[in-house]
Amino acid sequence: MEGKKFAVLLCAEDSEYVKKKYGGYFGVFVRMLAEEGETWDFFRVAHGEFPTDDEIGEFDGFVITGSCNDAHGNDLWICKLLNLLKKIDSMKKKVLGICFGHQVFLFIYYFTRQKLYF
Repeated sequence: MEGKKFAVLLCAEDSEYVKKKYGGYFGVFVRMLAEEGETWDFFRVAHGEFPTDDEIGEFDGFVITGSCNDAHGNDLWICKLLNLLKKIDSMKKKVLGICFGHQVFLFIYYFTRQKLYF
């Protein structure tokens, strides 16, 4: 049996410190979350790199990183990310959103599925 496969959706530029210490934000999340036997990949969504529909199906889950951008912005990549998250959600994939990532996922969840009560 093969291990699980996850993707990190990178929504920010790597800072010089993070590049030096971890090789980039991808390295931060892999060190923090990866378990033995898993495969991790990344897509620089802020630069327009998105998984294809076929690739989405190959992953067990996704991590959406933080960003300096506004989660409610009209940038093309943010609009594409929202559409991607709708697909991911409809496929019942696991999602972990960090800061901006949590905000954009909550945005599509709130406006497409149900009202949340806190």
